[in-house]
Amino acid sequence: MLSVIRERIKNAPGGSITYAEFMEMALYHPEHGYYQKNKTKIGRNGDFYTSSSASAVYGAVWADVFYFMFRELGLSSYVLCEIGAGDGSFARSVLDEWQAKGYPALEYVVIESSPYHAEQIGRKLENHSWSHYSTLEEFQSLCPFFHGIVFGNELLDAMPVHVVRQTSSGLKEIQVSLNETGDLIDVAVRADDQLRKWIEEYHGELEPGQTMEIPLAMTSWLGKLYEWIGRGYVVFVDYGYSEEEWRQPEISEGSLRGYYRHQLIPNPLSYPGEMDLTSHVHWDCIRKVGEDYGCPTSGFQSQQEFLLKNGILDHLAENVSRDPFSSEHKKNRAIRSLIMDHSISRYFQILIQKKDGCF
Repeated sequence: MLSVIRERIKNAPGGSITYAEFMEMALYHPEHGYYQKNKTKIGRNGDFYTSSSASAVYGAVWADVFYFMFRELGLSSYVLCEIGAGDGSFARSVLDEWQAKGYPALEYVVIESSPYHAEQIGRKLENHSWSHYSTLEEFQSLCPFFHGIVFGNELLDAMPVHVVRQTSSGLKEIQVSLNETGDLIDVAVRADDQLRKWIEEYHGELEPGQTMEIPLAMTSWLGKLYEWIGRGYVVFVDYGYSEEEWRQPEISEGSLRGYYRHQLIPNPLSYPGEMDLTSHVHWDCIRKVGEDYGCPTSGFQSQQEFLLKNGILDHLAENVSRDPFSSEHKKNRAIRSLIMDHSISRYFQILIQKKDGCF
């Protein structure tokens, strides 16, 4: 991967590329990109955990939430589109619970670009009916107007971002270049008008010395998504900041990081193609784009609050055996791990948006 990036930089005007281009290659290159490789990425043997990998109860709670959302929408058929389905753990737990509850037929659509993950999903969902598309555009070509629920868990944080810094000489874009020995380094260039326009529209002025990620790709992608939806819900589960939080001194250096073997790597240029790259999402931007396309926010809260409100404690097993390694004990420990103050859920937020359109 590093040789591919070096070659791109050498051929780039000015000898540097944007962080967005770097991330696109490091994460999504068809041969060398992190997400495209045939390797375990989620769970104990991977680089990071997700809520759905912690316990099947996570998906079971969502199954009930989805059912009530569909009922509220009043649609004649139920279609759930999960974008960025990973290894299929969430899809399987949702479908298992859906089937166990005897809910009406559900069309479960998986959007997943990684062939490796698609194979994992196929194994996990072999007892269920589902469909797979490599890209959202592929599904949209067959479904030009969508009615249903779109769900993305830790989807937006992995979209490529530009990086800017407010300096004493004005707004600069931080790009990726090479030093004399061929190592990847940061360089500062003048920020273009597109970045300035995004900041003006979605954030306002940066503080002196502040570094921040600008999600041009996400903003454009969201507009196309909301435009495609006729009637339905859009649900994003991710970690991010509001405009006010972005101004706090402790995150003045930005949020772009890597995760490698469950270790946070502060320098995103380390291990290109070998580690996950992620940045916190701009919740205010997502909400505003939704409003602009007639898909306003109907709910926003921490995942911890969401799970408690929607009955995760009802899934606790009663009358468990004395064996601490029994399935009941494991399930109860997993539930507690999702709702305790130090749990993963404390750091995630859930944004629910609703679009009321014509049929």
